[in-house]
Amino acid sequence: MRIAIVILIMVLSKNLSAQRILKLDDFLELVKNNHPVAKQAQLRVDMSGAEFFAAKGVFDPVLTNESAQKTLDGKSYYNYQDTELKVYTPIGLTAKTGVERSTGSFVIDERTIGNLGYIGLEMPLLKGLLIDYQRAALKQASIYQSQTEEERRAILNDLYLDAIEEYWQWAAAYQNFNLLNQNLVNAKSRLDLQRIAFQNGDRSLNDTLEAYTQVQNIELLYQEAQMEAQTAQIGLAKYLWNADNSPYFLEVDVIPDLVAFGSVSIEDRTEELISLAKNQHPELGIYRYKMDALAVERRLKRQSMLPTANLKMNVLSKNYYNFESAYSPFLANNYKFGFDFKMPLFLREARGDYQKTMFKISETNSIISNKTWEIENKIRSYGVELNGLKNQLITSQSMITNYRNLLRNEEFKLQQGESTLFLINSRENKWIESLLKNQSLKLKYLKSAYKQLWAAGVLVK
Repeated sequence: MRIAIVILIMVLSKNLSAQRILKLDDFLELVKNNHPVAKQAQLRVDMSGAEFFAAKGVFDPVLTNESAQKTLDGKSYYNYQDTELKVYTPIGLTAKTGVERSTGSFVIDERTIGNLGYIGLEMPLLKGLLIDYQRAALKQASIYQSQTEEERRAILNDLYLDAIEEYWQWAAAYQNFNLLNQNLVNAKSRLDLQRIAFQNGDRSLNDTLEAYTQVQNIELLYQEAQMEAQTAQIGLAKYLWNADNSPYFLEVDVIPDLVAFGSVSIEDRTEELISLAKNQHPELGIYRYKMDALAVERRLKRQSMLPTANLKMNVLSKNYYNFESAYSPFLANNYKFGFDFKMPLFLREARGDYQKTMFKISETNSIISNKTWEIENKIRSYGVELNGLKNQLITSQSMITNYRNLLRNEEFKLQQGESTLFLINSRENKWIESLLKNQSLKLKYLKSAYKQLWAAGVLVK
C-alpha cells in the first residue's frame, strides 16, 4: 500500500511539473499583440499619424515653373519663362523668390523684357494673422493623433474585459475540476476500504452500496466539471491569435494561474478609481481632445470675422540676384508692392459659423459632464457589488471550515461505531457543495473587480 502511494505521488508530481501555467498578464499580452481587434485599433493610430504627416505638407516649399510662347509666320510674339520658389511658414508669413524671363516682339507691358529676379514676402495683417486654415488643420491633425490613441485604449479596455472574464471562467472551471478530482479519489478509496471490510464481514452490503452511490454522485459532478473546463478552454481560443493572423487552441498541458485565482484581494478601491477615471478614462480623453479641436476651430472662426488685409512686397532686379535697392532704407526704386482689402458688410457667414462652433463646444461639455457622472456611478455600483460579494466570501469560507469539521467529526464517530456511511456522505456532499459555491463566489468577485477597473478605464496601462 505504501509503495502504491509513493508511485502515485511521483506520477502526480511529474504531471504537475510538465504543466505550463498561462498567467493573466501573459495572456493579455498575447491579446494586445495579436488579436485582430487590437491590431485594427493600432492601425487607426498609425493612420492618424499618416494624416498628421500629410497635414504638414501645407508648409512644404513649392517650386513652380510656368512657360508660355507664341510664334506665328516666323515671328516670335513672346516667350515667357517663370520659375518661383515659395516657402510657407507656421507664422502665416510666405516668402518667395524667383526669376522671370520675357522675350519677343509683343511682350505685355506688365512684364519686363529680359531677365527679372525678385525676392518677396506675403503676409496677412488681420484675418489669418494668428491662425488660418492651414495652421488650424495641422493643429487639429496633431490633436486627432492623440485622440486616436485614446480610442485605441477604449477599444482595448473593452477587449481586455471580455478576455479577462473568459480567462477567469476557465480558471474557475479548472479549479472545480481539480477539487472534484480530489474528492473522487477519496470516495473511491473509501469504497475500496468498504469492500475489504465487507469481505472480512465487518461491514454490510448496504454500506458498500452507499459508498458506491457516493462515488457515482461525485463522478457525475466530476464529468460535468471536466466538460465545463474543456468548454472554457475552447472559449478562450477566441482571443488567441498568432502573429500571422491565424487563431489557435491552447495545448492540453497549459493550465490557468490557480494561485492568482485563489488569492482574491478584498481591498475597496472605489474612491481611488473614481479619481483615476476622471483623469485617465479613455472615453473622457476622447472628448477632451474633441474639445481641444473645437478650441482651434473657435479661434479660426473668430479670425474669420476680421477683414481680409494682405500685404505683398517684392524687391526686384534685372540682373537676377543683384538687389542693389535692397540696401536702401526706403526702397526708392526696383520694388513691387501690393495691398488687398476685403470685408463683408454683415459678416453673417462668419458669425453663423462661430455660433455653430460655440454650440458644438456647449454640446461636448454636456457630454463630458454626463459621461463623467455615468462612469462614476458605474464604479460605485460595482463597488457595492464587491462589498456584498466580499461578505459572502467570508461567510462561505467559514461554512467550508464548519462543514469540513462536521465531516471529520462524523468520520471519527463512524470509527467508534456511532455513525453511518449515509451521514458521512451527507456531510461530504455539503462540504463539496460549499467548496463549489466558494469557487463560484470567487469567480463573481473577480469578474466584478475587473469590471470596476474596466468602468474606470484603467485595464490598459
